[in-house]
Amino acid sequence: MRAEIDQLAAKIEAHRRAYAQGEPLISDFEYDALEEQLRQLDPQHALLQQPGVAVTGAAKATHAVPMLSLQKTYRVDELLSWIGAREVVGTLKIDGNSLSLVYQYGKLQVAKTRGDGQRGENVTAKSRYIDAIPAQITDDRHLEIRGELCCETASFFALAAEMETLALPRPLSPRNVVAGLLGRKEHHQLARHVSFVACDLLYHDDGALPTTEMDKLAILTALGFALPQPQLLTSTVAVEAYLEQVREKIAADDIPLDGAVFSFNSLAQARALGNTTHHPRGRMAFKWQGETAVAKIDDIVWDTSRFGIVTPVAEIEPVFLNKASIRRVTLHNFANVKLYKLKRGSEIKIVRSGEVIPKFLSVVREGEGELAIPTSCPSCKTALADDGVRLLCTNRDCPARQLRALLNWVKCAAIRDLSEKRLTAMMALGLVQSIPDLYRLTRDDLLRLPRMGERLASRLHAAIAASKKLPPERLLSGLGIRGGGRATWLVLLQVAPTIEALFALSAAEISAAEGFAEKSAQQIHQGLQARRALLDELLAVGVEVIAPPPSQSGRRSGDKYVISGALSQPRAFYQKLIEEHGATLTTSVSANTTAVVTADSNSTSSKVNAARRLKIPLISEQDLLLCLEENAQKNKNT
Repeated sequence: MRAEIDQLAAKIEAHRRAYAQGEPLISDFEYDALEEQLRQLDPQHALLQQPGVAVTGAAKATHAVPMLSLQKTYRVDELLSWIGAREVVGTLKIDGNSLSLVYQYGKLQVAKTRGDGQRGENVTAKSRYIDAIPAQITDDRHLEIRGELCCETASFFALAAEMETLALPRPLSPRNVVAGLLGRKEHHQLARHVSFVACDLLYHDDGALPTTEMDKLAILTALGFALPQPQLLTSTVAVEAYLEQVREKIAADDIPLDGAVFSFNSLAQARALGNTTHHPRGRMAFKWQGETAVAKIDDIVWDTSRFGIVTPVAEIEPVFLNKASIRRVTLHNFANVKLYKLKRGSEIKIVRSGEVIPKFLSVVREGEGELAIPTSCPSCKTALADDGVRLLCTNRDCPARQLRALLNWVKCAAIRDLSEKRLTAMMALGLVQSIPDLYRLTRDDLLRLPRMGERLASRLHAAIAASKKLPPERLLSGLGIRGGGRATWLVLLQVAPTIEALFALSAAEISAAEGFAEKSAQQIHQGLQARRALLDELLAVGVEVIAPPPSQSGRRSGDKYVISGALSQPRAFYQKLIEEHGATLTTSVSANTTAVVTADSNSTSSKVNAARRLKIPLISEQDLLLCLEENAQKNKNT
């Protein structure tokens, strides 16, 4: 047993060192599983009491207050149990390198890495190149600001290009390049490509202290530091909505993220609980389970999105991740393809976390042949623009952009029987070019489509007509504004409860809403203004914004359903149906979930397994429909 423990501890320490040097060998989930295995074998092992690795060689700096790690969970029910009835503050979990900044008399005295939690490396000289770290602040007290150094996607490719001109090794990814820069003994100027996000504030002298986490973060904002987009969360529904919002941001891939951090808003509560030798008890990180695999690229295809972004997608030899067969993997952008020389035959490491689109992580073996990067849009043949990271089709009338915009609307409006194939046929016949055209279609127009009979035409025409009435968050999502997912609109609708009020918000007012960085707020504001004419046209053809129906206060109010696997209708159809009956469709199973809807009660998916563990009912589509219909009848009779 002792030999097994020692061997496992040595493996964990090796992985910690690789991670600290910016060259992780396994995924976070795989690493956490190793730590949990050691915890089961030897709960008091010394390695579990240190949050990082001891530093060697570089100048050292001692932490007056230890820099601890965070306790982690991959289960929503465990997170909600930890939160209980407390107010918490949700923040993005930046996938970077921890840094401590010590200020006194308003001037930066030292910048130091976490190291082993007791001592870190002195990186003050490198920090001087980072614009997000001010050399002077307006507070004269002896204080410490802790946060994360990270490299945003756009900055990463600029950094990679500069490193290439300096004949330096190619960086692996935005997630590990920071550690490599911090360890460099020369070319300190490269650190200017790095950003700093402040997460915590400590005072080392007497004076008034903030009483809440939100107050503390407000002080950091006033001092000029960027924050990890905090939101005050006062209910279970708010926590689950925040997790959905974080998933949207992870998918956008603009900044390296790997989950969310939740902190007690009451600092008195957090202090009362104290710390372990490893983590504070008043904070918890939530991450989605991720599985990795190595896959071989058969081909790279380029898809034009509704925003005009031409994205490379790898078609791979099938591999299984999270019990799903994966055949397509996003390669993020053309800069990735160029930097890593991705081509047919390349063997790549991929990851799938939280049941979202699988992503490229790194190259295992380079393929042969030449890179094949398009110079014109694969759909309309317009010459592509290059912003340094992405290839862009600037033709607003591009058929692919129009089709993707229509598909997004069909999904958000939950229009049954309207597939991509039928939309493509409509466009080919000149029946539809934009979203409002859908509501100008007649039954005779639909009969012109291939394999369209009288009965199907009537059903499809009725489905389109029924989709005219939409709650505001789904209508806004259907407009296709970049950075505006359903969770985003639900937050903003708390600030501006009507469509008109929301469109009237300035960028500054959006930024003032919890959780919106200035850049995101500007993007959303510009997107709203650009879609004003589209909204007016939709309203003119009969689309209506509806308030939540009366049944929202009925018996099903507060019920939460989760869907696992494919059903006979698209997820958007069931989301609309569930919401119309006053319930909620969520993405994660927790103790508060009413039921999990699945077509396979013998499934071993993570959601079904979580339902079994929590003793939550597994129901079929028919069970769900019956349940909702029975409730509607009860509400009608009361």
